[in-house]
Amino acid sequence: MKVNLPQKPWYGDTSLEIELPNDWDVTVCGMGGEKKPALTREQIVSALRNPIGTKPLSKLVEGKEEAVIIFDDMTRPTKVYEIVPLVLEELRKGGISEDHIRFICANGAHGTFNREDFSKKLGEEVVERYPVFNHNPYSNLNYLGHTKFGNPVEVNAEVMACDFKIGIGSIIPHPQYGFGGGAKIILPGITSIRTISYNHGDLGGWSTAQNYRDLHPTCQLAYGRLNAENIMRQDAEETARMAGLDMVINVLVDFKRNSTNIYAGDVVEAQRVGVEEAMTHYRTQIPQNPDIVISNAYSKASEATLAIWPVIAIKEGGTLVIVYNTPTGQVPHYVVGRWGMKRIGGERYIPPSNLLGRAGKIIIMSEYQDKQPWLEISPPEKTIKLKTWEETLEELKNTSNGKPKVAIFPDATIEKPF
Repeated sequence: MKVNLPQKPWYGDTSLEIELPNDWDVTVCGMGGEKKPALTREQIVSALRNPIGTKPLSKLVEGKEEAVIIFDDMTRPTKVYEIVPLVLEELRKGGISEDHIRFICANGAHGTFNREDFSKKLGEEVVERYPVFNHNPYSNLNYLGHTKFGNPVEVNAEVMACDFKIGIGSIIPHPQYGFGGGAKIILPGITSIRTISYNHGDLGGWSTAQNYRDLHPTCQLAYGRLNAENIMRQDAEETARMAGLDMVINVLVDFKRNSTNIYAGDVVEAQRVGVEEAMTHYRTQIPQNPDIVISNAYSKASEATLAIWPVIAIKEGGTLVIVYNTPTGQVPHYVVGRWGMKRIGGERYIPPSNLLGRAGKIIIMSEYQDKQPWLEISPPEKTIKLKTWEETLEELKNTSNGKPKVAIFPDATIEKPF
């Protein structure tokens, strides 16, 4: 049996063909919305002109002087370049001239990105014609007060200097917030390390402190399950209101990163409507007790640890194969990431998950191997690192008895079990 796994987001978006013996019991765990058609230009325009909970974009921007377009970074699958030209058309209709528009990357605590990244995300013409900036979570910030949860809100000063603010991103399952989209373009997107740390750690409980206290109840098993009740999201939504975000544009994506649904409008209302569809769009059926689970990281290949959740289905002592292929390697994270061997990492460093305890063997397969602590997610004696499918299949044959039951997840970084 042959299965194609999507690979290398933003770097050719190729596919990896894997072949398994015909007598193995193989199930490909697709998701509900994988066969939807990609959005048309007309559908995008219609969403901008008939938004959820607010005026049409061209009307909303009337009387404004300076506009900022905040877009999600390269760790997210959104093809912003398909949406931006149509947004710019509506801004011009509303009276905003080209020299009064700028772009800010909502990179949050993910480090910075370069011109090549911006060109891939926004399109070459946008990079040539408009100023595009990284967000700096350590400086160039305005303090706006505290949320009702006690979070000190510090937001990108360039964004706050503009009287019209629009965010573009995607709604996909998220381990901490339940789902992305909506207010996440502001928090963590363009807020300070202090604001992000409070939201993730003090409220959500995501940090080394997990060893001593539980996550907040609304953040436990939030992945693709909880949304409106999530305390981190509520904090982010209050922050987005404080920052004055005028409109959000969110899409759902398929296994090729194509946008299939679009929700534009109020930062809360539009995200809520999008999540209603996302609940079934990203849902996958999980086989019971497979001997082997092949979990591919594609949409968020630079956050490959998000592809470990399918281990929940595996037979005790089974084999988990994590496939991730991206030339960028794993994204740095100032808050929860690791920054050395002696000094552990960010102030909200999240230690490796013990979720993988039920797996007897873990194969980390990538043609871009490195000694990345983020991927040291299991004891060394359990882990094998391989570069090719041929090597991986040989290892699976050597350690499997009879005709193993196999579950394949084409993109576990966006599929959800709930």
